[in-house]
Amino acid sequence: MSTKTNQDPFVSCMECRWATLMQWYENPVVAQCAVKGDRQVAASRRICKEYKKRADKPQIQHFDSYQQ
Repeated sequence: MSTKTNQDPFVSCMECRWATLMQWYENPVVAQCAVKGDRQVAASRRICKEYKKRADKPQIQHFDSYQQ
């Protein structure tokens, strides 16, 4: 028998400590995961086993060119 919790299983990379947040021009913020190495739209909600709540305010790197 499982116990129910009130915790929402969906999380956002914007709030995750493993995410490096980047934005090009006025496009949506992209999160690169330090654990998985993939990139996702940071504001999207998903289920992630690696999620850890960020302790600080998110810092977004802004780019004005697609050349890095």
